[in-house]
Amino acid sequence: MAVPRPPQAPSQAGLAAPALLLVTGALLAVTIIVSRLAAAEGAPMLWFLTLVMGGAGLLLLAAAAAGGKAKGTWRPLLLYSLGAGAFQALATAMAYLSVAHVGAGYISLVFAFPLLLTYLLALVVGMERIATLRALGVGVALAGGLLLAAAKFDGLSGSGDAFAWVLTATAIPVVIAGGNLYRTRFWPEGAQPLLLAALMLLMAGVLAAPFAILSEGAGAVFTLWDNTTLLGLTGTNIAVFALQFVAYFRLQQTAGPVYLSQIGSVGAAVGAPVAVLFLGETLPQGFALALLLIVAGAVLFQFQAWPKRLPRVRA
Repeated sequence: MAVPRPPQAPSQAGLAAPALLLVTGALLAVTIIVSRLAAAEGAPMLWFLTLVMGGAGLLLLAAAAAGGKAKGTWRPLLLYSLGAGAFQALATAMAYLSVAHVGAGYISLVFAFPLLLTYLLALVVGMERIATLRALGVGVALAGGLLLAAAKFDGLSGSGDAFAWVLTATAIPVVIAGGNLYRTRFWPEGAQPLLLAALMLLMAGVLAAPFAILSEGAGAVFTLWDNTTLLGLTGTNIAVFALQFVAYFRLQQTAGPVYLSQIGSVGAAVGAPVAVLFLGETLPQGFALALLLIVAGAVLFQFQAWPKRLPRVRA
């Protein structure tokens, strides 16, 4: 039996997908910056992640229920959300744990890498076909990413721990690419983007909680409530996560996994300069050239990446 996924439809996307892309990418950068601020305040990062994802999931579930969109066949919805939540929890945990060691600027730039991996994996599983300009754009963006990673490694001065954290951060795109394809390939038939976003974040929070307890202790969660700054950052990130994933799932439904993966390029363009200007971070040498290549690759990709809108899901 064929696996259900969002059906493809004639191209009538207009400016909806590019607008969603810009919004989602910018919000991604904001979540990374907020996580860096939380790390600087000494937050238990796995608990911070657990509360942010769980809180955003509850917020979106309430919105879905209020709008009459919290309905469907729950068994496939929950199974889908469990898998999507696992990808989301792992990728975000890797980012949140490594941000204090490699900086918000590098994490932001790492999120530009999934474009290549998503495209290649989509080719392998038959969800995409080879297109010259797309392949060229992905190759140019990859060159920028490799230049950036090499410069970051060169600046570590032989620090074993820092090297391990850079490897962890650099591996994030592999998990993100897998999640991009999973969510599209196994999208439950007729499912609402808002409900899927809510359930994915709830599942991600549930999956992250045991690791938070084992790694940081059950009592560490109260640190987030006792510190006024951390409480504010937690609330802020819950709100930003909720907004981000409403746009995120709508973009995935509208444009598919490869187009979606470009949000990292937007996040990099926003997050890296903010990290330098407002957090006092120093980016690796060659950053300007790397960013130019990443942006150029994204622009080339656009010429054959104009998305196809998917049919509206019935309310």
